[in-house]
Amino acid sequence: MTTTTEVRPAGMRILSWFGIVVLLGLGVPLTGMGLLGLHTTLGRGFLCAGLVLLVAAVGGVAREVVELQVRRDPPRARLATLDGEGALHLPRATGPTLVSSGLLAGLAAVAALGAVFAALDEGWLWTIALGLVAAWLGWSSAIHLGGRFAGGLWLTPTRLRHEDRGVAVEVPWDDVTGVVPQQPMPVLVRPDRTPTTTRTGPRGRAWKPVTDSGTLRVDTRYLAGGSTLASYVIAKAVAEPASRPVLGTRDSLPPA
Repeated sequence: MTTTTEVRPAGMRILSWFGIVVLLGLGVPLTGMGLLGLHTTLGRGFLCAGLVLLVAAVGGVAREVVELQVRRDPPRARLATLDGEGALHLPRATGPTLVSSGLLAGLAAVAALGAVFAALDEGWLWTIALGLVAAWLGWSSAIHLGGRFAGGLWLTPTRLRHEDRGVAVEVPWDDVTGVVPQQPMPVLVRPDRTPTTTRTGPRGRAWKPVTDSGTLRVDTRYLAGGSTLASYVIAKAVAEPASRPVLGTRDSLPPA
């Protein structure tokens, strides 16, 4: 079985680099004009606008760098323990999550700077609004959680657990009816059962992992082995219940 860690196609990466060039082309002169006119309200506005563009450009470059690293050295399946139970852990690469957290934290810092500038100009409505934006972005960044925020997929003899962007979902094997090997990867759940969902991070970064029909959607981008490995292990556990006790042992690890 050939496994891969799924990342964006080449065409999307080319568009990303084009966007980075545009952001730098606009951000650098705006920041320069803002620094030259820092003593004026217009200059401070230019500075904040330029910094927003530069932070976005730096975030784009960082994302391309970490994705290159993921392609060269993808995360690997490993053995772990989940609530005292052995588990096969398919971790998600932490780099992309750290980049997005850093980007939000950087934008929060720019918003806070804008709030300071607005206060100096006695624009109290702008001060409050930008202060609230800075607080929300800083809280949503979850930068204090570091790489733990990336989550991953844990497969134990009794259940599967998926964590992503501050939401954890657990489903017992007896409630799982199938899986579709694609991105995002739908894990089919019995219609009369509801997966257990727990929030582990800020609401601002979380997505809705469980659909209204009860299907669990697993984002397999940057996941060890991608949808190929995850869907294979899940499908085998569903079709062959006798294979579940192996999960969390060396025999459950894919070939090196």
